[in-house]
Amino acid sequence: MTDSTHPAGTGANRMATITGGRSVLDDRHIPKLISIVGEERVSRRESDLTAHSVDESWADPALADVVVWPLSTEEISRILRYANEEDIPVVPWSGGSSLEGNPIPVQGGILLALYRMNEIVEVRDADLQVVVQPGVVYDDLNAELRRLGMFFPPAPGSSDVATIGGMVANNSSGMRSVKYGVTRRYVLKLKVVLPDGRVIVAGNNAKKSTSGYDLVGLFTGSEGTLGVVAEITLRVTGLPESVAAAVIPFDTLPEATSAVYECARYGLEASAIELLDAPVIRVTNTQQGLSLLEKPTVFVEFHGTDVYVQDQVEYLKEIAHDNGCLDFQLATDYEAREELWRAREAAHDSMKVSHPGCTMIAGDACVPISKFGEVVRFAHDLAEETDVTIYVFGHAGDGNLHTEAIGYRDDEEQFARAVEATDAIVNRALEVGGTVAGEHGIGFMKRHFMDQEHGESLKVMRSIKDLFDPKGIMNPGKVFPA
Repeated sequence: MTDSTHPAGTGANRMATITGGRSVLDDRHIPKLISIVGEERVSRRESDLTAHSVDESWADPALADVVVWPLSTEEISRILRYANEEDIPVVPWSGGSSLEGNPIPVQGGILLALYRMNEIVEVRDADLQVVVQPGVVYDDLNAELRRLGMFFPPAPGSSDVATIGGMVANNSSGMRSVKYGVTRRYVLKLKVVLPDGRVIVAGNNAKKSTSGYDLVGLFTGSEGTLGVVAEITLRVTGLPESVAAAVIPFDTLPEATSAVYECARYGLEASAIELLDAPVIRVTNTQQGLSLLEKPTVFVEFHGTDVYVQDQVEYLKEIAHDNGCLDFQLATDYEAREELWRAREAAHDSMKVSHPGCTMIAGDACVPISKFGEVVRFAHDLAEETDVTIYVFGHAGDGNLHTEAIGYRDDEEQFARAVEATDAIVNRALEVGGTVAGEHGIGFMKRHFMDQEHGESLKVMRSIKDLFDPKGIMNPGKVFPA
């Protein structure tokens, strides 16, 4: 299999239109697919192909040859077995909320839409476990678990559309990752369909194991390049007794990032520590009707017992005042907490609405916590040097820096500057010992960084890919450089 997409790079190279690739799927293959899932779940309609041609990234659309909606592991197995025999690309699709082009079918083929496999198969409340199909939406799962006093913590920003299958594919996380960690931490067992149609079960229902290689960890975060996850057993946790949220503005970014560092350095055990720079607060105030101080602002949340949360809040107040905070707002009841957090949760949409006609170029670098403030300042200085609007925010408690550079496709030179500025921030993160992807994965948009970050290790990753998928049919054009 050859990769016929454009080589990834900076600026104009990465803006080239992706139009599909070497798919061999044609009319003769459609009857076979219909025989597996039925005519009503196979579509070549333009509306269906278009709906599955883009995610939330700035990648150009690419059309699959056909969309297929399986409803069972057996159907997935039969589809993959046939695709492997015929050398047809297969791209798993969950919620379509990815930010790096992860599910875009850049080489055509079969778009395997998994979101109709959305059953919560079993809740094992005695073991704090749940078994789900890949199409279950994160918020829907937690709504069901909440009735039983439990929840699944990772909390991606797109929680209302993100599916558990997509979260497993990207090893997703979110605002609570500083306390609860990433998706991989909660995946106990996976039922996986391999590219040749074989079905394997990786992992078990035990809380820990030293038996064999960690295949669960390997498939989690593999972005659909090794196989298709058909069923997931998750470890969940009990709902906290008490929750408190604080919003703390500072006069300058160095003061805000210093407070974040001291929270981590001195052992504050928050469930979330978020940073929004002043421009993010400004557009969120405008778009959401809020009245927050338009200053760099730290958002912190605590989960635990009443006494524990109270102790942690007092500790946070000391750190905040030592770093010159301008205010300290605290909320403990649900509605007040939601109001305080609205600026953070609505940040992405507020930025987008504030720049009509723009393309938002997302960054997702993660750095050692001691380097977080340095990279934040680098991003701000770069925005001034390049005359590109760059919003800076992120999961500051674990060093995960999000940026949104504002580009306009009708101005090729300006758009190239916005892309190159984002790449420069990623390069800076690598220079200080960080990674190009804190939680969004690699997809198509970041694969040009993989050699730089991983070096010789990338050859081992390629060997693993070749072992599982020797014909290269699974989500081709992703993760690995062209």
